Amino acid sequence: MRSISDCASRSGSRAAGSRGTGSGAAGSRALGGRNACRHAIRVLFLTLVLALAFSPCARASYHTFRERTRDRIRRLGPILEAIHFTGNEAFDRDTLLRYMFLSESGFFRTVHYRRRLLEYDLANIERFYVTQGYMEAQAAIEDERLSADSLRVEVLVGLYEGPRWEVSDVIFEGNAVIDDARLFRNITLRPGAPFLSNELEADRRAALDLYARNSYLDARVFQAVEMDDEARTVSVSYRIVEREQAFIREIDVTGDDKTKQYVVEREFTLKPGDLFDPEEVGETQARIYRTGLFHSVWIEPAEEDTGRADKRLVVRVRERPSGHIDFKFGYAALTGPEIAAGITNRNVQGQAIEMTLKGACSGFERGGEASVGDPWFTGRPVAAEATGSYYWNDEESYVAETAGASFILTKRLGGTVTLEGGYEFSRTSVIESTDETHDTGVNYTSNILSAVTHDTRNDILDAKRGMLARARVDLASSRLGGTNDFVRCELSFRGFIGVRHGRVAALSLLAGWVKPQGDDGDVPVNERYFAGGDGSVRGFERNSLSPLDSGGNATGGRAVVEVRAEVRFPVWKKLRAVVFADAGQAFDDFGAVRPSRLEVGVGGGLRLATPVGVLRLDVAGPVTEEGSIKYYFGIGQAF
Repeated sequence: MRSISDCASRSGSRAAGSRGTGSGAAGSRALGGRNACRHAIRVLFLTLVLALAFSPCARASYHTFRERTRDRIRRLGPILEAIHFTGNEAFDRDTLLRYMFLSESGFFRTVHYRRRLLEYDLANIERFYVTQGYMEAQAAIEDERLSADSLRVEVLVGLYEGPRWEVSDVIFEGNAVIDDARLFRNITLRPGAPFLSNELEADRRAALDLYARNSYLDARVFQAVEMDDEARTVSVSYRIVEREQAFIREIDVTGDDKTKQYVVEREFTLKPGDLFDPEEVGETQARIYRTGLFHSVWIEPAEEDTGRADKRLVVRVRERPSGHIDFKFGYAALTGPEIAAGITNRNVQGQAIEMTLKGACSGFERGGEASVGDPWFTGRPVAAEATGSYYWNDEESYVAETAGASFILTKRLGGTVTLEGGYEFSRTSVIESTDETHDTGVNYTSNILSAVTHDTRNDILDAKRGMLARARVDLASSRLGGTNDFVRCELSFRGFIGVRHGRVAALSLLAGWVKPQGDDGDVPVNERYFAGGDGSVRGFERNSLSPLDSGGNATGGRAVVEVRAEVRFPVWKKLRAVVFADAGQAFDDFGAVRPSRLEVGVGGGLRLATPVGVLRLDVAGPVTEEGSIKYYFGIGQAF
């Protein structure tokens, strides 16, 4: 900051340097006058502040505040400025402070010193040392250093850690079925290891769990500890009562008021007469829950059978409502409102058969579909779904109506991998097309599809962690009764990583390629890829990132690449914010794919969790080319 004398000397030198002309002298005088005015205001402001600070009223207020502070300290104790430790070698200062209720005062926190509370904290520290094998540890207050005005205090805590005790031996008695080596592999306290007293109960439970995994549900494990004060060692002994292996006598299902009992029983991986296997029980519980018919599933042996070898297995379920209504609403600046609704009954007649009716209406699409699905087609754990649909598409480059039907078989492998295979048939009537190389008319697509999906998301609607990876191959051929011949390959990926403090990083990838196989070497316009807009690359007009004809109309491409990334973070209660970057492009063919040709859009948005779903508002604009800001509103996450 320049001083007043510096400014005065500079203005004086400028005035002296311009005395040769009248206009220069007048300008210097005007500038000097303005500077002098500014300096006068600063001096006046500083004088006013000093006058207020040293005024009798200010001094009285300061003394009143100081007296009130002293009275508060007399009542609550001096301010704890610092806690020091001496004699601690095994654990550092930060570790010890975690076991104390008292903490040091900081810039935003004032802590008053209470000796009784500190003594309680020192007892906690001693207990912590004991759990870590320091059986003779002691903690005491060595000094309390008050400041000259008795307003602040620093405390010195002295520690005697002593030697660390060890485990001399571990003895097992009564174990005939499971040998010592297997038991040792499941416990923490072993001969020669430090004696950690907090691991005693954990080791006993680990031994019980090992027996339970081998169907010995009624086994008992008793633990005893002998301490040698001279050698500072501990001997741990276990007395085990194994009893008989448990087997399942019968299985009862309760809570299935609407659902047929066979729907639950067909998910069992065990049956009466089998040994009680906790892993199989867990797998059965997971399979029943994955049907989507129940809020909760709980499986346990009947309480009255405790001590008996034969167990009655009780399966308790709580049913979900079988009816479900979906409603989605969205808005894009270019296409206007988008509305979709659906009604589903996923447990028709209590047989887990699902029937769905959906409809959608927007500025570019109208239509609906009906489907029926059976999770156990022909009595086997293979799901089957039959769907019929009709849609009217009014795109910028073509207008078409499509009627189709499909039959898909799905087989789940484990809990996360799903295999799909089936047949699709569609009739598309292209009423109008702006692409001169493609005439209007009717074409048929008859194709066989196959897909594999790996899904580990924790929530399919609003995932916070996990991934969804999917690979699909379609083979359309005129030999199957269609007019189109092509092979379609698609790879998609969605990954979600939960970061600290509720933040979520999300990534979506899509790569697709359609290769013509027929004599004409072409793909119908309704089977091509289009990119741009909400659900694709935000910040661009719908279908604008696609190959164009001579008239500037989007004609679609045979290949597409899309990359979308988001970072979601909480703002306030159920309100979250998101920043994102999307990139993508549809290409004429696979050989034309270039990462440098991807168009990029960036933006941000808000997410509000409501009973009907996550409300989404996004604002995005292009980066790689000029364009206006686009607005998107909808229900549910972008991906």
